[in-house]
Amino acid sequence: MENSKIMKEAAAALKGKWGLAIGGNLLVGLISVAVALVGWRIAGQDWGANLTSLIFSPPLAIGMTIFSLNIYRDNNPEIDNLFIPFKTKFPAVPVHWVNSILAYFMMGALVAVGFILLIIPGIIASLMFSQIFFIMGEDKEIQAYDALVKSMNLMKGYKWKLFKIGLRLFGLSILCIFTLGIGFFWLLPYQNVVFATFYNDIKDNPSFKNQEYIN
Repeated sequence: MENSKIMKEAAAALKGKWGLAIGGNLLVGLISVAVALVGWRIAGQDWGANLTSLIFSPPLAIGMTIFSLNIYRDNNPEIDNLFIPFKTKFPAVPVHWVNSILAYFMMGALVAVGFILLIIPGIIASLMFSQIFFIMGEDKEIQAYDALVKSMNLMKGYKWKLFKIGLRLFGLSILCIFTLGIGFFWLLPYQNVVFATFYNDIKDNPSFKNQEYIN
């Protein structure tokens, strides 16, 4: 699917759902800020905010991918989608939650190494592992390492395509600055649905179905 069509389909999917999408993204933003403030309040230092963010941000990111995919697929999206990764029956260990943190940590480390070596390898690494949370959102049982490998395989031949989508969204973000930031209330949910549309488009690519770790 051409990038222009991906962005048009994302906009079409949001018709009649803008209020829900904006509300979901705003809620995630507020929770993220609150979690960081709680960590800073408890520890009194920046590392406390970073630690609490590390614990809560990855599962929230997975919840956002589920939420955005359901909007694109018109699959009864609701705010509760955002909290699916946190759900588990006591006293079971929240495996989905733990795996999301491990995946986030490994991805962050690999991308950081890429940026330390050179900026371009860092960008390539971030594109390579960009689909991890979508993959984990659709497969609750997948391990963190397998999600990284699966994302790497999925993005073969599509990194430049996603990069160009990122440039289009960056251009829209610049326009939002001239609205005194108000435009970001619409851009952020649109951006997430664009990424969901991109994932939905490439995940069924025949070349990917033959890759290892598809199951």
